[in-house]
Amino acid sequence: LPSMEYLRIFILFIILTTWSEAFQHKDVDRILIKSGIRKGKFSLQEAESGKQLVSNIDDGLRDLIALIRKGFIKYSDKKSYHLYHNNWKRGKIQIPSRRGEDFPCPLNGTRSATRPTNVNQLRPGDIDVVAAIGDSLSAGNGIYSKTFLNLIAEFRGMAFSGGGMANWRTVLTLPNILKVFNPNLYGYATDNVLVKEKKSYFNIAEPMIMSRDLVYQVQVLIERLKGDPRVNMKKDWKILTIFVGSLDLCFDLCQSDRLWDKLRQHEIDLIDAFTLLRDNVPRLLVNLLPAPNMVTTLGQLRNVPLQCKAVHLFGCRCVFGAAHNETSWRVASEFFTRWQAVDEYVAAMPAFQTDDFAVVYQPFTANAKLPRDPKGDVDLRFFSSDCFHWSQLGHAAIANSLWNNMLQMPHRKDEAIREPLEVFQCPTAERPFIATLRNSLTGYF
Repeated sequence: LPSMEYLRIFILFIILTTWSEAFQHKDVDRILIKSGIRKGKFSLQEAESGKQLVSNIDDGLRDLIALIRKGFIKYSDKKSYHLYHNNWKRGKIQIPSRRGEDFPCPLNGTRSATRPTNVNQLRPGDIDVVAAIGDSLSAGNGIYSKTFLNLIAEFRGMAFSGGGMANWRTVLTLPNILKVFNPNLYGYATDNVLVKEKKSYFNIAEPMIMSRDLVYQVQVLIERLKGDPRVNMKKDWKILTIFVGSLDLCFDLCQSDRLWDKLRQHEIDLIDAFTLLRDNVPRLLVNLLPAPNMVTTLGQLRNVPLQCKAVHLFGCRCVFGAAHNETSWRVASEFFTRWQAVDEYVAAMPAFQTDDFAVVYQPFTANAKLPRDPKGDVDLRFFSSDCFHWSQLGHAAIANSLWNNMLQMPHRKDEAIREPLEVFQCPTAERPFIATLRNSLTGYF
């Protein structure tokens, strides 16, 4: 954008900030209240510490930020042809499956003859509704990126957990995999849009979402599900993928002198969110993906462009900031490990393993083994231009790994990230169901 456009946006920002108290968002306020969140007078210190989630200035800013984000999406959409070919040349696009090539799995026996009544007997074709909660990684930020402007744009329709544009041959996502087993699958984003727009459906991932936002996000999802006439809340089987925590660790790790208390708060956030889901969304299977250990994942990156170093420095300052050293990295890595242990512990709680509700911890994101290039460095083709978000190739690879984890028994799940479709698990006659804690017990089958 020309410099004058930036100036206009800045002036508009100041005006709307001044007028913010005149804006009222009753629907948002109602969900906030249901989530136990109260507005207060803005305090930078409380906001940074996570004690204040919403303040008096948010209403006006919410409209402004949404307007700016939509502008970046439209800008990237207009450049989509150019962006696609730019990313294709750099190897960041999934190589399309050959015409006539069959889906990797046979489809016989992958949908139950009658709709199951137990989540532990759920076949891939039994899933009727798909949903996603997460931050910018799940919203698809920067999937087709060349510059900073494209990183702000949300390519939601191609996001690994909640995008359903095109099909598995060209855009491998979890919904596009499930669509093969059940062509009537519903709920995936059908376009690159903001979460408040209809075509986002139940992919309600939002940039900057943290663990403390989970209860609010769940309330939004519940209202959307209940308000959609195409969803039969009592009969339809639903699958939800939750992937949050990266930003908590990138921004909160160095903001508190009571670091380990944050682990307890994360545990409470998860328990509250899962309890809401269990009590309000019948027939639900939840995939819980742990936040990656930035020390063992992004810390592997070598010979990266300057803009990547800048993004890591400012975008994940608590891990890659100027003050980091071997000691701080060791503390950070231990905190990541404990955070992931909280995820696994809460997911396995008996309270969240019932006949029609189950949470499954999918560990492949925790300490992902990233692909390497011929020089032995981490293959940057799987990342967008900031080396933090994923490219379209990266989203396809992540979707493939998630799918594999869904069919693999606990403690036998693969953590490697590979080229899409290189290793693709399929249901078998011996293990036809999506793996849960209960159906993975010896003697279940």
